[in-house]
Amino acid sequence: MLKKIALATAVVSMFSVPAFASFGSAAENGNFLQEGSTTSKIINSGQAHTYYLDVEQATAVKIGSDHFPGATHPLLRMSAQLVDAQGNIVTEAQSSAGNFEIQETLQPGQYRLMVSGDSAPGGDGWEPHRYSLHVNFQ
Repeated sequence: MLKKIALATAVVSMFSVPAFASFGSAAENGNFLQEGSTTSKIINSGQAHTYYLDVEQATAVKIGSDHFPGATHPLLRMSAQLVDAQGNIVTEAQSSAGNFEIQETLQPGQYRLMVSGDSAPGGDGWEPHRYSLHVNFQ
């Protein structure tokens, strides 16, 4: 009986810990945008991802989303909004195939990039839901 309780506790803890892993500050979640590529994330309807960008001097920024080669789907819609520290929308981008691109010259300040999308057929783990961002400063 004691072994069954220990096994049940271990199984429950395996599934409950990851559910809380995404909570915390932007620094803990690695959501600060830097030049290069972000780790991939899964997009789901109604669950926007927020990334942060600190600009120290006027800079041309290019941010694009990308899916794994061959994993795009025409029904996967994604959009992004780049917002300044005052909450003003600086620019927006949308895509019907899951890839978007933002090119903007930003003045010094703090910005947020909010990425959202619609779930496509196939469930939350379906590969076309997985995307990464590519960031380039010029």
